Amino acid sequence: MTAPIVRQVLRRLLLLLLLPTLSACGAVCGFGRSGDVTVVAAPDANGSSATAVDLVVVTTEQLANQLVALDAVDYFAARPQLIADNPVDLTVTSWEVTPSQSIGPNDFSAPCGTDAVFVFASYSAPGSHRAKLAGFDDVVIELGPDKFEVTQ
Repeated sequence: MTAPIVRQVLRRLLLLLLLPTLSACGAVCGFGRSGDVTVVAAPDANGSSATAVDLVVVTTEQLANQLVALDAVDYFAARPQLIADNPVDLTVTSWEVTPSQSIGPNDFSAPCGTDAVFVFASYSAPGSHRAKLAGFDDVVIELGPDKFEVTQ
């Protein structure tokens, strides 16, 4: 073989070897970033009671629109049916957090095609107790006496 043909064959071979790597990089798209999520409860969190906290990953806009309209009371009441109706488009990670407890940091990543990520917390005090995350860039969920705050 001549030198130009050898170079062309080597380029094509290199491209074939790199394609799987390039397609794997393509899997990290849209919301699909990863990072740490930490949950920290104050000593008087939720009136000094345990708090259920759900991190909810949604892959369809329709389901995201449905969840953004729910407060935490309605979400927790509907959760079993939401999970049953959306086994592919809804992923829920749940914690039961007691006052003064800290959980994490936990490494999370949203799958390619994620439309939204929500946090719901079951407070006894009135309020929506829902937050929509912008990503997983070092998320800290701080549970206070009657509401929670998310910092990123």
